[in-house]
Amino acid sequence: MTAELVWLDGQLVPADAARFGLLTHSLHYGTAVFDGGRHYRLADGGVGVFRLRDHVRRFLASAASLWMSLPYTAEQLHAATLAVVRASGRGDGYVRQLAFYGDARIGLGARNPVHVAVLAWEPAGSPGALTKIRIASLGHGAGWIPTAKHAGHYGRAFLALREAEASGHDDALFLGDDGTVVEATGANLFIVRDGRLVTPPDHEPLLPGITRASVLALAADLGIPTLEAPIPRHHLFSADEVFLANSAAELRPVALVEGRRLAAPGPVTARLVARYRAVARGEAPDHHDWIDRVEDPQ
Repeated sequence: MTAELVWLDGQLVPADAARFGLLTHSLHYGTAVFDGGRHYRLADGGVGVFRLRDHVRRFLASAASLWMSLPYTAEQLHAATLAVVRASGRGDGYVRQLAFYGDARIGLGARNPVHVAVLAWEPAGSPGALTKIRIASLGHGAGWIPTAKHAGHYGRAFLALREAEASGHDDALFLGDDGTVVEATGANLFIVRDGRLVTPPDHEPLLPGITRASVLALAADLGIPTLEAPIPRHHLFSADEVFLANSAAELRPVALVEGRRLAAPGPVTARLVARYRAVARGEAPDHHDWIDRVEDPQ
């Protein structure tokens, strides 16, 4: 990962200058929020950030849920994100917005200043890679805000991911208190049964992802029937297709679920992968106005 220039508290600075001390509140207590998504080299030669306005909107909502008052508007954060992507010089990459409490004082209740940053990098791995998943031994739990991207929420996901990797899998699925499948460690779940695309409803304790919303919209465009409904664990083993969706890795077809092999990608997944990639990269019409351009074609 490289991030040569970052936007920090209102200006572009070298990444090496963005240093904070060991007493940074968010380092000790997980009091940070973040968001982010992909940018792409478009078919006409320009660069576009996919669904940037939605990511900024969720970023601001996450900050508000953590009692953070950010000194920047959505428009300023939008412009800052485009500036960072432009400064990176990369066509394809990942860009993240981050807000955290700083290091004036230590203690859980310390009222420290809020810092806001935007940084971009070239992510590891390739979008859409085949995935092997298992059920996490950890429960999904309660007592948190599932619709917000709080850094502290990801401790459980980190443990579940490490457990999955140790057993030869790529990701893990969390079960809710009722035993239904909720989401993966950092992605939403979709299955295909009897020709219908099914995903857990957004009133479940899950993050209703922006990529999840994109998949549902594209499925409607393609005439694929969809259903938002609880997914019992046993439906994973009778599904025709399974895939995960998030902004960083796009749509990941699942080839193995707890030892059960699937043909991946299946036909429905393949159609959605192709349409998502075409729209995000400007190879198909952007009917939903999802792409914010960074620069004009040369």
